[in-house]
Parts: sequence; C-alpha cells; structure tokens
Amino acid sequence: MLLSETVTDASVKQYAIERLAKLLRHPDDLVYKADDVRRKLAQEKLLIDAQLSTDVRRQFDDVQEGIELLYTTKGQIGRVKTDMQQVDHLCNQAQSYLTNFDRIQKISIANRNFVRVNEFYRQFSEFHEQYTLVRQMLADAQTNFEQADFNLLRLHYFLYKLEDFRNRALGFSGVNDADSVQTLLQMFGGLDSLVSEFETFLWHVAGSIYDLALRNRANIIVQLLKVIEVEEAADRAQERETEGAGLARRQSLISGSDRLSMDSSNMGRGPKKERRIKKYKQKLLDLMHDFISKRVSDFVKQDADGLDGITEVTGFVVDELTFVAEAVAPAFPPNYFIFDEFVNEYHQAVVATTNELISGDLEGGSILMLLRWVREYYTAMRKELSIQKDRLKPALLEGREDQLAQEYLDIAVRKIREWITNLMRSEAETFTSRVDAPSMGEDGLYVTNGSVFLFEIVNQNLDVVIQAQRAKLLCDLVAECNKIFQDVGKQWRDILESEKAKQIETPENVAEGLVDYTMALANEQIR
Repeated sequence: MLLSETVTDASVKQYAIERLAKLLRHPDDLVYKADDVRRKLAQEKLLIDAQLSTDVRRQFDDVQEGIELLYTTKGQIGRVKTDMQQVDHLCNQAQSYLTNFDRIQKISIANRNFVRVNEFYRQFSEFHEQYTLVRQMLADAQTNFEQADFNLLRLHYFLYKLEDFRNRALGFSGVNDADSVQTLLQMFGGLDSLVSEFETFLWHVAGSIYDLALRNRANIIVQLLKVIEVEEAADRAQERETEGAGLARRQSLISGSDRLSMDSSNMGRGPKKERRIKKYKQKLLDLMHDFISKRVSDFVKQDADGLDGITEVTGFVVDELTFVAEAVAPAFPPNYFIFDEFVNEYHQAVVATTNELISGDLEGGSILMLLRWVREYYTAMRKELSIQKDRLKPALLEGREDQLAQEYLDIAVRKIREWITNLMRSEAETFTSRVDAPSMGEDGLYVTNGSVFLFEIVNQNLDVVIQAQRAKLLCDLVAECNKIFQDVGKQWRDILESEKAKQIETPENVAEGLVDYTMALANEQIR
C-alpha cells in the first residue's frame, strides 16, 4: 500500500504545523531556537531516509527471493509431471510383459472375494448366538442397574456389530428374490426390538446422571458419552454416504448413462442398507431439557411452596449448578460445553416456571417479593458462579419488572387511599360531633390521633419497598403519598370551613369545643 493512499497531504501539513507549534512556542524562539530546530529536523530526516533505504532494499531482496522460488517450483512441477508419465508408461509396459495378466487379476479378485464371502458366511452362522449373547448382556445390565454393575461400551459394541451385519446382509446385491428377502427379515426381526430395548436402557442411564455422579460412578457417564460419540460418527458417515450416492445419481442422469459400475471386490462386503440416523446427542440434550425443567418445576411447586417461597429458588439453582460443575461436567468432552448447556437449561426452566406462577393476578406483597428475588438471583449467579446477567437469556419476568413495579404502586396507592378514607371518615365524625374534649399530648397541647395512624399506614408500605431495595419505586410511592397528604389537608380545610360557617350562622345547633378541636387539628397538621 502506497503512503499516499493512507496519509493525505492535508494531514501531513497539519502534523508539521502542530509540531512546529510545539517547538516554537514564543516569538523569540524564531531567533534563538530556529537554527537548533533546523539541525534537529535535518538529523531526523537523515535517520528516516536511511531507514527507508534499508526497508526498500529488504523488500527488493524478498521479492527477488520469491521470484526465484516461483521459477524453482515451476521446474520441480515439470519434473514431477515427467516422472509420473514415465511411471504410467512403465505400468502399461509391465502388463504387456505378463501374458496372463487379465487372468491373474481375475484370480486375485476371486480369491479376495472368496475370503470375504467366507467371513460373511461365518458371521451369518454366528448371528443367532451373538444375538442371544447381547440380549442376555442387556438383561443382566437391567438387573444390575441399581448397583451400576454393567458395561455400556461392551454391550453397545456387540449390538453395533449386529446392526452393521444386518445392514450389509439386507443390502447385499445377491439377495434379490422375495423368498430370500423374507427369510432375512424373519432372521433379523428380533434385532429391532433389541435395539429399542437398548435405547430405552441407555436413556434410563442418561436420566440417572445425577445419581451416578453422587455415587462417584463417573465411569458409567463416560461410557454413555462414548456410545453417543460412536453413534454420532456413524450418523455423519451415513449422511456423507447418502449425499455421495445422491450426487452420483445426479451425475449419471446428467451424463445420460444408467449403467452402474461396481468393482467386483465389493462382493464380499456388499453394499450396506441405508442406516437409520439416530441423533443420540440431540436426544441427550432434549432429555436433559425435560429432566431439568421437571426438577425446577417440582422444587418450586413442592419444596418452595409456589410463589411464596420463590426466593428459595436462587439457592437451589446455585447448589445444582455447583454440583454439575464439580461432579457432572468433568465427565463430558470439552466440545459439549456442557456447563453452559446446564446453565441455560436451569435458567430457562426458572423463567418458564416463574412465568407460569405470575400468569394470574398478584398481590402487592408478592410483586415486591418477586422484584427483590430477581435482583438477588442475578447477584447470586454472578458472585457464586461468575455468571454475568447478560449470559442469562431470556430475562427473568421477561423484562416486566417496570410493569410489575407500576402494578404494585397502583395497588399500594389504592390500599393507602382506602385506609386513609376510612380513617378520615372516623376522624371527621369525631371532629364534627365533639362529644369529648380532644386528647392532650405529652407537651400539654391538644392533639388528635389521626396523624399517628396516618403515618403508621404510610410507613408500613414504605418499609416493605425499602426491604425490596427498589429505589425508584420508593421515590414514586413517596410522591404518591405526598399527593395523598395534600388531599387529606384539603379535606380538613373543607371540614373546618364548614364547621366555622355553622358556628357563625347557627351557633345553637353546633356542638361545643370547636376552638379546642381547631387547635388540636392545627397542632396535628404542624406535627
């Protein structure tokens, strides 16, 4: 890349101006420092020119070396081409030296095929014995499951060989009449049920991973994962084979030839029947999803007693993931990223269960408890397991925290207004009837008890919000309480104006003590 492509003239001039401005800060510097600056810049220019000259020389040397290597490589490729042509020529000549080369080749192929067919016949004869052995091994494993006294790898190895032989036998090109096919199907009929029983047992083992880890039987977990890896490799091989066969058929159609050429050396092994894709790894992950979802749901609904004990879920999840990290994850291959999978599954299960619990109407206390728990949950996951909040998707409460806070605010304000309305009704009746003299405070002044109950109502709600550690909600609630206080003050002013008018207009119909109660009300408002 050229210098002119990256650095513009304007930027160079600007840099030069800025540097001169730093070197020559005062007018006198033009007299006393100009020569020194000129010499310094000249020295720097010499150094830069020398460095550029060295770099350019080095670049030319590298280019020259590359060109020489290209010429050398071209010559070597030509020599290899000549040698390969000579080898091909010698091979063709060697065939002419052997008068019976075609016959020798056919005999070699026949001998190789005979050995393979003989091996195929031996396996065919021993199939029933091997089948009986595998079924007995599976029965023993099922019997000894509680003791974890079984070998999954050995069991799967023999069963895999039986499946492979069955696929080769059914795909053998020599078996094309209906009677032979029916005979083979009857012979292999019990293998599908045996495979199904093995898979049921395998997933039973997978569902007991926690129990195996608690009993320090990580070797069984490793065997389970080895079986899954073998089946995954077989799935990939089958997919490649199917894709290759499809490509070959398409090429055959394009070329217009329906002829299928097959080397006779395939006779002994035979083409295989297409293998069923099992997707064991995905089934394992799906099983883990169902297992963890049920485990979290059962804990929330039974041990934590639903929404009332939702705060206990944090400790449960932290303990579970700690156990997974220490006892389960080490048995899995690194490419599974299994701890991250468990974290995602547990979090999603918590989100799903929580959403189910909050689907109905919630009381104010439940809303505050949820909001406090969400904060505690994220804090615990960060401190105990070093899992940041942005890794936990989707968000708890699905981002409804502000909505729930507003719902709580509406509920709290409505309740406070109801309580204060009832309090004002009682206080207004006492003020207007004035049956007894107003109460006397500790300082010898008339007071009413309304403010005591008023602030008791308000403080109870504020204390709950403070415990929930919701600063914005606390500010909003205080603002709403201020509005309520203003409404209470207006109601008292209206009552006082009404009583004053009655005292002036019809004093004979008004209860005595208005002055005392007015002083009590004033003292109460001041307080």
